[in-house]
Amino acid sequence: MGKVSTFSPAQQAENTTSKVVVALERLSEAFRVLLWQEATQYGLSPIQIQVLTYLLHYPEENRTVTNLALYFNMTKATISDAVKSLEQKNYLVRKQSATDTRSHSLHLLKEGRAIAKKVEHFATPLQDAVAAAPVKDQGALLEQLMQLIFQLNQQEVITTQHMCFNCQHYTLKKSGAFCDALKISLKPTNLRVDCEYFEEAE
Repeated sequence: MGKVSTFSPAQQAENTTSKVVVALERLSEAFRVLLWQEATQYGLSPIQIQVLTYLLHYPEENRTVTNLALYFNMTKATISDAVKSLEQKNYLVRKQSATDTRSHSLHLLKEGRAIAKKVEHFATPLQDAVAAAPVKDQGALLEQLMQLIFQLNQQEVITTQHMCFNCQHYTLKKSGAFCDALKISLKPTNLRVDCEYFEEAE
């Protein structure tokens, strides 16, 4: 007899793990719904909104098709199609690297920056829902979610994330977790999902 499906209500009734997985699936649905609503309003695709939002906040050296593909766990072809469409809308341009003629960085144009600032707030309902919980509970939730992300990374389901648990600066001392780069103790609320000081642990 095969393994009972996580999505079976009977399985969920008796299995906490299944309930957690289904709850995460519901949250991912909420994220997709919010993204699609914003995309429809502005005549964009969901990935185009994510690309615009990324380009609005990340430094030039990270704004390449390769980095976008790694960040969003998508193929370079999918990202390239999204970038090409945004170029046609005059939202961004490619600029050749001064040191590598084969590499291009992506730069938002005036209209692209304006639209990015509008669409980047699509996740506000989710943020408001999390903010309603006590800070201590938010920290505990963050730590648990990051552990899940780390395990999925270890299983090669998703690419390496630039977060504490993957970083060589993350150390465990008798007093608890510590960041050697920032020189601070890492309470759950201090953990980072995407850190500028990240260096992948060996």
